[in-house]
Amino acid sequence: MGWWDYLVLAAAVLFGIFGLVLTFIARDVDRWPRRLCIAIFSTAVASAALDLLVSTADQLPPPLLQALFLVDTLITPIPSLLVFAYFLDCCGEDSRKSPVMRVQWALGVAMVAAGIVGELSGEFDVAPEGKIRGGSWLVLSISLSVAISVVCFAALIRRRKKLTKLHRVMFLICFISSATFKIILVEMYLIGGLIRRYVEQKEEAARQRTQVAVLQMRPHFIHNTLMSIYYLCAQDPQKAQRVILDFSRYLQSNFTAIAKEGTIPFSEELEHTRAYLAVEQARYQGQLFVEFDTPNTFFRIPALTLQPIVENAVKHGLDPDLEPLYVTVTTEDTDGGVRLTVEDTGPGYAPSDEDAPHFALDNIRERLKTMCGGTLEIEPREAGGTRVTIFVPGHKK
Repeated sequence: MGWWDYLVLAAAVLFGIFGLVLTFIARDVDRWPRRLCIAIFSTAVASAALDLLVSTADQLPPPLLQALFLVDTLITPIPSLLVFAYFLDCCGEDSRKSPVMRVQWALGVAMVAAGIVGELSGEFDVAPEGKIRGGSWLVLSISLSVAISVVCFAALIRRRKKLTKLHRVMFLICFISSATFKIILVEMYLIGGLIRRYVEQKEEAARQRTQVAVLQMRPHFIHNTLMSIYYLCAQDPQKAQRVILDFSRYLQSNFTAIAKEGTIPFSEELEHTRAYLAVEQARYQGQLFVEFDTPNTFFRIPALTLQPIVENAVKHGLDPDLEPLYVTVTTEDTDGGVRLTVEDTGPGYAPSDEDAPHFALDNIRERLKTMCGGTLEIEPREAGGTRVTIFVPGHKK
């Protein structure tokens, strides 16, 4: 074996070990695909490691060397058969119940049996120049290997419409490559899939937390708003109508956010925030003042980003016994994107406060990072109060 062969086998071992670690970490993968990935990576590592051991075991006693050859013969076809099982799963078929999979396993068992008989009978031998010599058992073993490849190609042609273009190319290369290259390719693809699945899992978890947060909207806020509307109906019916309209828009925006899986235009989130603040200003007349300076609204952010931050400012900054609360919302273009800032003149709010509103700031930070590569920072204002800064990259007028 040359240095290139050693390098390829070592790569197969390393990729397999890395894939095993990722598979055990990715607990969200369904049981059967996860078991299949573990089987592919495990047998790939065992086969490549055994090939490395056999290639460097010239000084071992002949009986031990023959035992290593027998184990290698037993393991070698297994990764390829598992790859074919993965191919069937990608086609939407249950490989455990597939007739063509049973044919492949039968051919694989026959191939292993022919190899073992050839080893034990002494027909298989390695000449000094490195060439394999053998009789009828070697011919049978090679013929069975060719039959397995033919079945693979036939299955690929028949099921090509069930696969994506990437899958078709990958499996075509797999079926024409050597066993080691085949395993490395599948290992790389599976590792990429596990990483992609991990990212999707984080996005899905953030989206589910968003839905839970919306469903757990503060009951006392709804109760207090309805009570304010009740008294306004007698004191100022026209104002009561406006508050009902703002409150209705606020509720609609909250419940609509449940169905939002991606980012939304900032203008929608701004409208949601205005509706919330209109309700709060009606409740705390003369105590809450808001200023908007948002020349740029042509960018996208996750749903329920700005409104919960403003709600934080009102909840922690508004106190009837203190000075009126001033809240400012601004947007500013920068070289790399848009900066969104929310400032208040309240007593200040620490991110570690346990008495947080229905939507936590760390959740907003996580969704910003995952969904649009944004950041969120919280700092005190020099004149008192809190400043929350969101940066959304890549968005300009």
